[in-house]
Amino acid sequence: MILFGVVALVGCFVLVSFDKKTLAQQNEEIAQAVTAKLDALRAEKETACTARVTEESTTRYNKWVEEEAAKPVAKGAVKVKPKKAVSGGPKVDPLPAPTTPAKTDPKDTKMQGGTNTTEKKDKMEGQPANTDAKKKKMGGGGK
Repeated sequence: MILFGVVALVGCFVLVSFDKKTLAQQNEEIAQAVTAKLDALRAEKETACTARVTEESTTRYNKWVEEEAAKPVAKGAVKVKPKKAVSGGPKVDPLPAPTTPAKTDPKDTKMQGGTNTTEKKDKMEGQPANTDAKKKKMGGGGK
């Protein structure tokens, strides 16, 4: 009877504590909880650090202002105005855009402006070629 009670108690504990979840699901929940706590801690520490830095910078600035105010100003001394910072350097004109020469295709020039355009048209239409005109053009022995 005692053994049965112990088994029932352990079984109840196992069922309740793990809530029928797999090990991967449990690990994921633990990781999410840890990540949430770490994020909260990081945010808290970052806020505290920012506050400390702001406080320290304010105290240092106030101390510097007091030191500057305490310095005696000599009579007749000319106050030097700080110059404005130059935003860049000497101004330089941009380089002109390079011009590219027009591309010429040797085949296109032969087809468009040559003296043999009529011959090519005749050849395309299927008329016989004029061999006498070709011989004269070549400078060969014609009649």
